[in-house]
Amino acid sequence: MKNLATKLIVFLVIVGMTIPGASVFADSSTEFNPNFIISDEEMQDWGTMDRADIQAFLLDHRSYLSNYRTDDWEGTQRLASDIIYQAAREYQINPKYILVKLQKEQSLITNENPTQKALNWATGYGVCDSCSMNDPSIQKFKGFGNQVDYAAGIMRWYYDNYKNEPWIMRSGQSYLIDGELVSPTNLATAFLYTYTPHIHGNQNFWILWQKWFDQIYPDGSLIKSEDSPIVYLLEESKKRPIGSMTALVTRFDPKLIVEVSEDEIRRYETGDKIDFPNYSILKNGSTYYLLDNLTLRPFANYDVIKKLGYHPEEFIEVNKSDIAPFELGKTITADLANPLGKLVKLDETGEMFFLKDGKYHSVIDKAVAKNNFPNMEISSIPAEEMNEFEHGDPLLLKDGTLFGIEGSNRIYVVENGRKRHIASEDVYNGLGYKWENIVWVNQFAGMAHENGQSVYLRSDLNDNIDQTQTVAGQSSIIDEKQSFDPDLLMQKTPEEDTQYIGEKFDTASDVYLVADYDSGEILMGKNVDVVRPIASFTKVMTAYRLLKEGLRTSAGVTTYNPEEHNASYHTFRVTVGEKIKNIHLMYAMLISSLNTPSRMLVDSVEPNESDFVRRMNEQAKEWGLDNTKFADTSGIYTENKSTAREYFALFTRAIDNVTLKNILAMKGYEYDEVLDLDDKPHHYDYHSNDLVNEEGLKYNIIASKTGYLYESGAGLIMLIERPEDGKKFVIINMGMPKDDRFAEPNRLAELVVEQF
Repeated sequence: MKNLATKLIVFLVIVGMTIPGASVFADSSTEFNPNFIISDEEMQDWGTMDRADIQAFLLDHRSYLSNYRTDDWEGTQRLASDIIYQAAREYQINPKYILVKLQKEQSLITNENPTQKALNWATGYGVCDSCSMNDPSIQKFKGFGNQVDYAAGIMRWYYDNYKNEPWIMRSGQSYLIDGELVSPTNLATAFLYTYTPHIHGNQNFWILWQKWFDQIYPDGSLIKSEDSPIVYLLEESKKRPIGSMTALVTRFDPKLIVEVSEDEIRRYETGDKIDFPNYSILKNGSTYYLLDNLTLRPFANYDVIKKLGYHPEEFIEVNKSDIAPFELGKTITADLANPLGKLVKLDETGEMFFLKDGKYHSVIDKAVAKNNFPNMEISSIPAEEMNEFEHGDPLLLKDGTLFGIEGSNRIYVVENGRKRHIASEDVYNGLGYKWENIVWVNQFAGMAHENGQSVYLRSDLNDNIDQTQTVAGQSSIIDEKQSFDPDLLMQKTPEEDTQYIGEKFDTASDVYLVADYDSGEILMGKNVDVVRPIASFTKVMTAYRLLKEGLRTSAGVTTYNPEEHNASYHTFRVTVGEKIKNIHLMYAMLISSLNTPSRMLVDSVEPNESDFVRRMNEQAKEWGLDNTKFADTSGIYTENKSTAREYFALFTRAIDNVTLKNILAMKGYEYDEVLDLDDKPHHYDYHSNDLVNEEGLKYNIIASKTGYLYESGAGLIMLIERPEDGKKFVIINMGMPKDDRFAEPNRLAELVVEQF
């Protein structure tokens, strides 16, 4: 943390200057008050977002910063989300303030291709209209890490020093700004004018804050005021009035309507009205449409309508303005027997699927189907009929659904297919949610929903909290503002079933194994035969099979196609049509442990990924690994399982391949795309095992791989070497709490090189 006294010199430069920034073309239904922009409580509420929330925010906005790694103010390479979180925590400033600053000054949240100049002067700190960015006196402020640190630090300096410095703006006084008399009613507002002495610039700040953070009810929510019968659907931060009861009940469960104040209703801009019942047949001229939720699907011709059994008396005559609000969807052709979709159960296995538009979607939990399609019957079909359909993504809960995961006391709300953790019981109650509306699903269904930002309560809604409500049959949700703790979902071996080999090592790891690399003898172990999810450990077998099946690494190139290659937790920065060498995709898969590159690589040797997974399982069986099973090529499913004993055998066999072993030994990588289409060709990263780049270790790391899922916990396998005599050991840790993922293996490795 920098000395805040040094901020004073910079602050003198800032007073009275104009900071250049991108215009914000947003709107808000509430009125901007130039005398009150943001409260002091909000400005200093640094715990509103943790690291995961900030990263989820950047991912939700498809921000360049979501994958941007650069130096923080101390010169340590970190992700942008880490840099933002650190600054917010150190200076006790709301990270939302930093995010809005980054957008207001350089559009860094939404700009998909920012210039290096924009990144270097991310918050506009130290720069004015008449200043040259090449001025030697301001170069110490250059760089994303410095900019974020200074922007948060000057805010804290202001709160600590406003009484001592009469020359800076403060509350309770009036100032002539842009020809208008402004009287800040609090310190946060006074500071914003001190930093940016223009009404329009601060209105832009306020608009962004309103747009991003003042909406607390997620898209997909149904809300109505206490004094009006009108029900609204929140969609893209707008409220869409639902024009009739039939339009409501054919789409939504009325039990999910949340009553809010009229002030809350006024916060949202009004969107297009939803007038027609779901599954209506709308006729405009000679064109017929099926209204599928909020999507308008044209029929290919009238014969298709007759074939599907619709009758003219069901048609609703509409004009262009009636159908303009709806998104145009896929055309309904004669070969679509069930345009609304169909729930099926396989005769042979009992597995459930949702069939629609020529694709099948796995129903991981029956509760998901019951929630989404409460009135749809389930048909039994033979498995061979599934051959007519292509593989689609798993069926997710509808937006606006409240759900919990069996075995956990955390509650989520679904928005745009992501699960947003409701931060506490107080937040849940304050939002007016009803406990009986929670849908409980199994862990696999919960994991299918990627993580979004946590939901917190605006300060003005704290009075709505009813402390008497509890979750029926469940323990209370976590305390207010406490971050989501994924370690509670981790599979653990009961103490009475825990077994050890050799000397007992006191550790939080559910599983560990230490083996002599050359002889294969297990020297120490804990629960080495317990079958558990292996997460991204899976990628080692994927890489082994790819190389065995002749993947062209150095000369081979793969073109990215999101329809075929996007994997769950897709964080790989790549644009449709871009070309990347296969060897570089191997780096991204094994060193960064990214999921999408594995699908791209597999597509290079096998168009049917399930066939490739089958060969991975055949390989495991050939090696005698009876407890090792694979369900995908990245490790995203918990069905990817093994034991520590079997994975030790798998890993040592796999790294007999020199190419694979050499990649797992790399500290990091850099490469450029073969074909770049978004002016961001350069990729680089460090090994996901932090120990690889740590100095002063008592051992050398020859090869390693990380893995992590909520259910598996953190995992790390390392082939290490004792420098004194070159003796090699394999160390495996599985089922570690995330915070211990490197500390515990390091302790174990130090013990091993000293003792064996």
